[in-house]
Amino acid sequence: MKKIFPYNKAIAKIITIIIPILMIGLFIVKKHIIELIFRLPACPFYSIFHLYCPGCGNTRSFLALLNGHFPSSLRYNITIIVILILCLCAYIELASYSFWHHIHILPRKNLFYIIAALLIVAYMILRNFIPFLTQ
Repeated sequence: MKKIFPYNKAIAKIITIIIPILMIGLFIVKKHIIELIFRLPACPFYSIFHLYCPGCGNTRSFLALLNGHFPSSLRYNITIIVILILCLCAYIELASYSFWHHIHILPRKNLFYIIAALLIVAYMILRNFIPFLTQ
């Protein structure tokens, strides 16, 4: 059977412990992160063409997540939430590999990721024409 993780369990355990510490650190410095976010310039693509680029709304979505406003985060841009869910599933798989027997949560077929990417691209296009998908 092919190993999913190419490194040994000791390194996986270290990574499994470091990630929650980094997440706690993120919330400790939340105020400073928010101050930096407000210093970012406006999106040049939106300023010129008045259409949302794929990254438009990511900053507001991340800011809403930091403040605990999950529905607002989804309205601004759904990609942050999708990436967060995939990372959480990968972390759970890593933790199970590190400390217990390995469980599979994420799909192993490429077709799932192709369809997910196509749906996200469709969302990024449609949100320019359907006002309900943004704001």
